[in-house]
Amino acid sequence: MNHEMDAADEHWVDSSTIDRRDLVGIAIAVVLACFLSVVSIAGTAAAIDQVAIVSPDQSTVEAAPGETIEIDVALRSQGGHGGEGVEAVTLVAQYHPDYLERISVDQGSWLEGNGTEIGTTETIAHERGTAILEQRREPAAGGTTGTGTIATVTVRIAEDAPAGTTTISFGESEVDLTGDWPVAVVDESATVAIDGGNESLGSFDHPSPDETDRKSAGSSPGDDSAGSENETADADGSEPVPGFTGGVAILAVLLMALYLATVRDGRHD
Repeated sequence: MNHEMDAADEHWVDSSTIDRRDLVGIAIAVVLACFLSVVSIAGTAAAIDQVAIVSPDQSTVEAAPGETIEIDVALRSQGGHGGEGVEAVTLVAQYHPDYLERISVDQGSWLEGNGTEIGTTETIAHERGTAILEQRREPAAGGTTGTGTIATVTVRIAEDAPAGTTTISFGESEVDLTGDWPVAVVDESATVAIDGGNESLGSFDHPSPDETDRKSAGSSPGDDSAGSENETADADGSEPVPGFTGGVAILAVLLMALYLATVRDGRHD
């Protein structure tokens, strides 16, 4: 009889231990899920809140075949959270190469200030209808914010261009902050009305700017800047999320300690 009671007690202890382990496992899963959800929501809200606007000084420019026009491109950004400013801008101008030619993109003054130099690289891929101007503050010195001219686009209308309208868009441009969060770029295109025409001349299928061979930093004041740009990146090339890695590590250690303590108590029962 006593043997049967001991066996029943042992079975009850084992079941109790298993139940506690299951409960701790569930608690770990729930807490981690809540923590990751909060981090994800906070990160999404931060990213949405950070917007840079790229727009031409003239939404519509009238020109005749063979004429050369200039368009100033403005950038407006208040930076990011915690006083983050803009440290680099990649302006991508995309156009129809059959109607616009001899395009160039010159640096504006928006990124200047606080004793920094501006390293620039211009890439013209006319057959792709793409002109790229990369600009970076060296050193970043907290970046910059506000509204100003980021570049001037100069373009010549083709001699044989028909009457009609064609656009220069900046939607593939990128803006980098001094922090880790990305910033969304909103653009307004410039419309070029050729020879008084008001009908669209059609679109052009632009390859991705990432597929365009970029020139090495031509007018950059420092040759070692490229090596230091990714110092905060992980080994796999991904950017760390502020506060995320450390928070998860601490939480995981605490929960694992709780789990081990529960298992140890179960063995001693």
